[in-house]
Amino acid sequence: MNVKTIKSICFECHSRCGVLIDVKDGKIEGIKGDKDHPFSHGYTCPKGRACMEIIYHPDRITQPLARINGKKSGPFEPVSWDKALDIISTRLLESREKWGAESVVFGSGTTRGMAPYLNRFLSVFGSPNFMAPSNMSGGPIVVGSAATCGFTIVDPDYAETKCILLWAHNPEASWPGLYLHDINTGLKKGAKLIVIDPRGTNYARKADHWLQIRPGTDVALALSFIHVIIENNLYDKSFVDTWTTGFDRLKEHASTFTPEACEKITWIPAEKIKQAAICFAKSKTACVGPGMGGVCQANDAFDLSRALTILSAITGNLGSKGGNLQCTPPTRKRNCYGPDYSPSNTLPKDVAKKKLGLDTYPLLEFIPIPCAPQTVWPAITDGKPYPVKALGLFANNSVCAYPNSKRVRKVLQTVDFFFAVDYFHTPTTELADVILPPAHWSERDDVEDLLMKNHVFAQNKVVDPVPECRDEKQIMIDLAQKMKLDGYFNSIEEALNHRLEPIGMTFSQFKDVGRYSLPLEYNIHEKKGKFKTPSGKVELYAEYLTTMGISPLPVFREPAESPFSSPELLKEFPLVLTTGGRNIVYYHSSHRNIPSLKKRSPDPLLQIHPDTAKFLDLEDGEWVNLVTPRGQVDIKVTYFADVHPKVVHAPHGYWYGVDEGWKKININMITNDEPLCPVTASVPIKALLCRVEKKQKEDICAQ
Repeated sequence: MNVKTIKSICFECHSRCGVLIDVKDGKIEGIKGDKDHPFSHGYTCPKGRACMEIIYHPDRITQPLARINGKKSGPFEPVSWDKALDIISTRLLESREKWGAESVVFGSGTTRGMAPYLNRFLSVFGSPNFMAPSNMSGGPIVVGSAATCGFTIVDPDYAETKCILLWAHNPEASWPGLYLHDINTGLKKGAKLIVIDPRGTNYARKADHWLQIRPGTDVALALSFIHVIIENNLYDKSFVDTWTTGFDRLKEHASTFTPEACEKITWIPAEKIKQAAICFAKSKTACVGPGMGGVCQANDAFDLSRALTILSAITGNLGSKGGNLQCTPPTRKRNCYGPDYSPSNTLPKDVAKKKLGLDTYPLLEFIPIPCAPQTVWPAITDGKPYPVKALGLFANNSVCAYPNSKRVRKVLQTVDFFFAVDYFHTPTTELADVILPPAHWSERDDVEDLLMKNHVFAQNKVVDPVPECRDEKQIMIDLAQKMKLDGYFNSIEEALNHRLEPIGMTFSQFKDVGRYSLPLEYNIHEKKGKFKTPSGKVELYAEYLTTMGISPLPVFREPAESPFSSPELLKEFPLVLTTGGRNIVYYHSSHRNIPSLKKRSPDPLLQIHPDTAKFLDLEDGEWVNLVTPRGQVDIKVTYFADVHPKVVHAPHGYWYGVDEGWKKININMITNDEPLCPVTASVPIKALLCRVEKKQKEDICAQ
């Protein structure tokens, strides 16, 4: 049989690069980048190139599994799909009958684009509780920027700008297929580059201005940028006068964040702050590239997003060519997180208001993001604000992915019923009552539009699923039918056609086209005569937030653990720990068992300045104990000169290949999930305190 090449979209991460896949005799034989893709332009990362290893891995779960006799401690045994779905159906319906539909929560990790289908299922079932890690990845950017200007600043116009500001963002490791081509295009055209990062990434080292910030002090630095720009009359007076409200209050608020004052807070020399701020403001056009994790994992994440949006606004770069664009997905209200699927919009108001977290984070009723895991855990363990009794997790290794792993594990052991959908066994699936095997992205059709700017792409099914794996959409359809739920999709084709209705195509028509785009629009506020905010203008000072107990101006909060806020703790834990910098080899905690990937990055590496390491008598490559007030994990030292001597960085997601690895090498065993951002429930894992200890001889021998 001849080799057939099929065009599709890779979903080993959210970049979703265009790929060309070679198929022979019903099996994938090769994969390469699609040079015609408008974002990735032929790029593929190690994860994408490893797709055959993932699909045909001998440890892939290929049939439903359930606990013997339904006991939490019992071993798993293979069961039929009908039996597995019957168990899940019975337990979900029992929970709804006894505790109400809100007692059921579905959660996702990467989801492989599953948000609209899970949300639709929850809506017809009656639960408002869809849980995702949005509070620590993108959600605070969405909420903060939408609260300020009515749209989100996640679409920088890198290729057309004169100045690129990467704020806590390392696109080479996190979003290469989506952003690198445009960033490099902008730089080749002469754009200036400013990087805010405690670590010397490749972009930081070649930047015109690299500000090596103390972790957790970003809001102070952003306010200092704003102060410098206003003080030097470098703001866009016409835009500010016409399109913003509260400028004088902002000016007064930022006046205390002088570069000199900010130097003491951020550890960045005052002159460097001035130079970078002036460079940004004086560029004809400039855009802010916010890091999905770096900006969102702090106790003041909402305020940072507000401050960055304000920075874009006062320099006249909000919504303009070369600035931060306002993009409309062609699927409109039926995009991945669109309101047509959100239980917040589709359920009766009294039910929607039961969504976990709204009692503490009221703004999220009006600018909705999924329930933060940290709002779900108390409902499971303590029944507050009401009991959650059943949980379904899709592509979600919560034990390793979320901070305070010990707490997460206890939660999953406590919940009455828990089913998981995943390719492989993980520290999370081992706690489930039922495990279902999903199809790989290459084994299913789908629609991709999340963060795709003004595009929507077809993800074409390339091969049939490995028996007995099923498309997650089909799993939800089968479960809805088993539960006799009215209003859910009857087929995958119906679900995809529903997504595409706004562009006037069926999926069978769309897959032949491959993608659909809307024209990019600039300065939409000028055409509409307003921004989508309560005042119709950019809310530099957002008076309406005060009614929810939220500061109308961005507020800097010193991290709860820091050299300044906890000096007594500093005596025992003298180093600042930042965590979670992305690794191009992996996608969070997934892919850890894939041989070609594990070979490239086998161990968690603690980046530490050579001078600090030598002071502590630590050798490059030595295994050590990394200790915080919450415990310790094993980690391997790597000398890294491009980090502050008082700062160390530990990666996340490591667990595979070590007995009880979730406990021994998983950084989230020693991170914290409090205090949360008071507006978005973001977690403070970018700025903690720690110490590094040499291992005792008996510990080394044990390894």
